[in-house]
Amino acid sequence: MGEDKGFVSITPDSHFLSQILEKLNAFSTSIYVSLRKEQLDSYAKYLQKSSLILDQNLPVEGPLKGILSSYLYLKEHNRFNDFIFVLPIDIPFIEIKTIQRLLDKHHEQKAPVSGIFYESHSGLEPLCGIYSTLSLSKWTESLSLPGIQEFSLQKRIKNLDPKPVFIKLPSEEEYNFRNINSKKDL
Repeated sequence: MGEDKGFVSITPDSHFLSQILEKLNAFSTSIYVSLRKEQLDSYAKYLQKSSLILDQNLPVEGPLKGILSSYLYLKEHNRFNDFIFVLPIDIPFIEIKTIQRLLDKHHEQKAPVSGIFYESHSGLEPLCGIYSTLSLSKWTESLSLPGIQEFSLQKRIKNLDPKPVFIKLPSEEEYNFRNINSKKDL
């Protein structure tokens, strides 16, 4: 896109970040945003710095780095329970009911699960999901093991034990669930 996706305008009065925050505020007042260092000043105009999590120096890249950095930050600051809900900035049209369904499925679980994720017509959707902190702890520990690191969230999720819960994303919600990679996708 050439610009930070969080600040791409949707209307004259809103952008991706404001849309996501509005939706998440319906569920929690404890919202954190994972960032690269160069994004800090821009996001600090909209959120308290204590809600901004910078990528840590980890031997992984991409979304996995952001998720594990968030886990480590929240653990260090004693700010989480048994799971972390993850939502990317680039799906600003996600519906409240889509988020609610994930949270409801989490609350329905009688036994611990490693995660809860949507499956759409294009496959596993790892960036809108619930990750158990136990799974994230294991992934973090695995970074110190010798060998090649797996960066693919899909592959990591499919190898979780206990097996995660997968929810079929209703076809009528897929359009609003899409991630926006360019302005033409708006």
